[in-house]
Amino acid sequence: MQKKPFIIAFLSLLNFFSSAQDPDKNITIKEAAEEYRFVKGDKGNPVQIKQTMETSYMCNDFRVNIPMVEFYNKQIEVNDVNIWIDGDKVKGFSPDNDYYSVDGIFYSDARVCFFKLPFEKKGSISKVRFEKTVLDPRYFTSIFFTEPYYIEKKQVSIIVPKWMKVEIKEYNFKGYSISKEVNNKSDEDIFVYTITKAPMMKQEEQAPGATYIVPHLLILSKYADVGGQKVTYFNTLADQYKWYRQLVNQIGNETATIKTKAEEITKDITGDIEKVKALYQWVQDNIRYIAYEDGIAGFKPEKAQEVLRKKYGDCKGMGNLMAEMLKAIGLDGRLCWLGTNHIAYDYSTPSLSVDNHMICAWLYKGKTYYLDATEKYIGFSEIAERIQGRQVLIEDGDNYILQNIPVATQLQNTGFEKRTLQIEGNNLAGKVVQTWKGESKEWLLSQLHEIKKEKQEDALKEYLAEGNPSYQVSNLKIINMNDYNADLKIEYDLFFKDAVTAFDKDLYLELDNRKDLGQLKFDIEKRKLPFEFHFKNHMVFETELQLPAGAKVATLPTALNIDRPGYSMTGQYILDKNKLTYRREIMLKKTRLTKDLFEGWNNDVIRLNEFYNNQLTITK
Repeated sequence: MQKKPFIIAFLSLLNFFSSAQDPDKNITIKEAAEEYRFVKGDKGNPVQIKQTMETSYMCNDFRVNIPMVEFYNKQIEVNDVNIWIDGDKVKGFSPDNDYYSVDGIFYSDARVCFFKLPFEKKGSISKVRFEKTVLDPRYFTSIFFTEPYYIEKKQVSIIVPKWMKVEIKEYNFKGYSISKEVNNKSDEDIFVYTITKAPMMKQEEQAPGATYIVPHLLILSKYADVGGQKVTYFNTLADQYKWYRQLVNQIGNETATIKTKAEEITKDITGDIEKVKALYQWVQDNIRYIAYEDGIAGFKPEKAQEVLRKKYGDCKGMGNLMAEMLKAIGLDGRLCWLGTNHIAYDYSTPSLSVDNHMICAWLYKGKTYYLDATEKYIGFSEIAERIQGRQVLIEDGDNYILQNIPVATQLQNTGFEKRTLQIEGNNLAGKVVQTWKGESKEWLLSQLHEIKKEKQEDALKEYLAEGNPSYQVSNLKIINMNDYNADLKIEYDLFFKDAVTAFDKDLYLELDNRKDLGQLKFDIEKRKLPFEFHFKNHMVFETELQLPAGAKVATLPTALNIDRPGYSMTGQYILDKNKLTYRREIMLKKTRLTKDLFEGWNNDVIRLNEFYNNQLTITK
């Protein structure tokens, strides 16, 4: 029988299929044992790691099937899988295996072994045993202790022969019950870690990457002495770069094909910077980003001509295409390796876990320009939050250059809205100008370009009105929608129906209907992890209101002034003769709010909402 295509939704380990009840407490890991043993391999793979993972699950309440998933590829094999139901081994059991794909595009050699583990009733115990082989120690990078379920006890054993040099680094043990034993024998060292009473690995919206918060081990395989011959893996960063360099030298880029396309794109363009801008935006517009993660495709870029032909690629393929296009017109394009801010490590720990991204760098007149075409709508001189400040490994022939990508302030991402209004009966009318920079611009453009062109204006009007039919937009003009190197700007006429309430000679109104961040408060009891904004932000909202002839403002609301290390919130009303100016400004100067800051943030949001809710009284 032909297997059905693998569905990515199946990978959600917390999504139970057989019951609408809360599954969080239904399954417990009674006991788990994992063993990782370095062994001598063959000529092609002189050192291998044999893995055995045996886990017993207990059903605490209702009948359920839970998904089990293991990834593998050309460097990691799944040798055997067995399951036991209430003590009885299931004979003839065979899991499903398929290529890992998204939107019909396969992830190269990445494959997945998957099945559903049944629990017939409360008290049922099901056991799973995986046996795997890692053919290359470079791919054996980390061991995580927590699971999607509560753990009563889990033991992790790492057996390292004396002929193998390995460094084990421990992360995020604080707050967990983890013990460690080391047994040094004459021929091997055995490291045994035991974790008990570990809570389930919770997923929370906009939380830091797992390496910042989850207890785990980073395994650094340095070198081995196999049969009197030294085999070096990643003893130093130079070793890691050398390995990357070997993969790059195997790509097989076709210079002529790339040169033809690059010259076509830059025809009639003068100036190196303008040429680079044109090439950069062409790749952003014409190459679809598909993220590959596992296997050799996780580290070896696709041929530039293949990315050009298929019109899609991963970050490595897009970075390689970008670098080859620059080289084709005589500019100094370089490949770069880096880890995004999702990863806690840097290159001081040489490992494949250190980086998860590749981009292109252009070296020009003593300056390095970073070009990440996977950021589809960001400008040439703008840098996305996820790579700011990160160490970057830049190719330099047989050597490498190690730098840090510059850090931008919140001003890179300014969103500014300026309204010039007057009162017409019970309505506000006038003109509005809005501009977006950096990642604020990128976010809005990504939403607009997902919509068919003929429906974009209606969608934008709906966005500006925030679903309020009284906020009526006309004569809408969009500027720089297709030029990512300029600020996105829109202009329109506004008729805000019934925005003014009249009672006798008094008029009542609120000038800020946006109320940015007014709803962002944290449940201190439920939220366990830090919160990360997508990017540093600068939100400015300003309204100039022309007062009716002879009108007066009864009382100006008190100004708002909140200034914290990670953010600020300010607002004020200024009266100048018959013109009233309202200005509110919010700066997110840092992206991460740790749990100890939640209470202070909540209190500041209360003050922000009090400022928002000030009602202006105008007397005729």
